[in-house]
Amino acid sequence: MFIASLVGAIAQYLSYRSQLTSISQLDDHILRDIGLNRSELRSAAWDMAVHGAGH
Repeated sequence: MFIASLVGAIAQYLSYRSQLTSISQLDDHILRDIGLNRSELRSAAWDMAVHGAGH
């Protein structure tokens, strides 16, 4: 159980970092078009990592 939880947490964190890197590269105009500003990027990346990109 513990190892499965640990592996899941690591996978989730890696997904978060990947999502954050991707959306951080977008310019401000595109971020505004999708309803985000730079201060919301970490939260949006975490939401995508936890719930999937469609959430």
